[in-house]
Amino acid sequence: MLTSMLKDAPWHFGLKYAGHTYEWLPTDTEENFQQLMQEPEHRKYFGSKGWDQPGSITYKINSHGFRSEEFDPAATSVVSLGCSYTVGIGLPDTATWSHLVSQATGLKNYNLAWAGTSADTCFMQAQYWLPVLRPQLVVLVAPPKHRFDLISEDRQLPHDTYMSSGGSSESYRDNFVKTWLLNDRNAELNSSRNRWAVQGLCADLGITCLTYDAHEWFAKSREELEYARDHMHAGPRGHQLLAERITHDWHETKAA
Repeated sequence: MLTSMLKDAPWHFGLKYAGHTYEWLPTDTEENFQQLMQEPEHRKYFGSKGWDQPGSITYKINSHGFRSEEFDPAATSVVSLGCSYTVGIGLPDTATWSHLVSQATGLKNYNLAWAGTSADTCFMQAQYWLPVLRPQLVVLVAPPKHRFDLISEDRQLPHDTYMSSGGSSESYRDNFVKTWLLNDRNAELNSSRNRWAVQGLCADLGITCLTYDAHEWFAKSREELEYARDHMHAGPRGHQLLAERITHDWHETKAA
């Protein structure tokens, strides 16, 4: 079995959900959904998508803690890297860009994203999993640039992702973190390094790599992208548009 072959796979937050299926996953909570359902606009929208029905959206997490098919290194696959947008928080799996690209390309859908992660996390997952899975295509939809990971010796939390929105916590009062967050150039360099690192890793392995920016791609109006069940993330239309762009770029790369 693949599991018995793996050693030292990088820790990530999804591991605690491994091997189970959930109806709700932060930020897509039942409480938030019930509150939104009190407003006619949202109730009508959710009804039009079928999301007002029990079990309409579920999160099936594989044995390695990802919202993905189980991994088979022998399969021809596409690996997706990113954050909550790539996980598809608030959406059925079939509406996510990773699923749509998988369907359009005929490649198995191995989604290595997790919510709230950074470009550092994406590289750590890529560095370990790409030599194992040997996909035909890797797509990185880079998380917001101000997120970064710090490695620790805490076995319960080997690395944590820091975000500018967490400025009130004790960790963010640390001088290092303050310095990092007050100078945008730090975030820009870190995000760029990780994107180039993933591309370089793919080049070494002979894998096609496409990269996009989650914030730039999904920072559009809800009228254009629709919205997910949590009312925070992009909706089915946004994922469809990105999937079409990725599929187009994939075919252009193959034709070159």
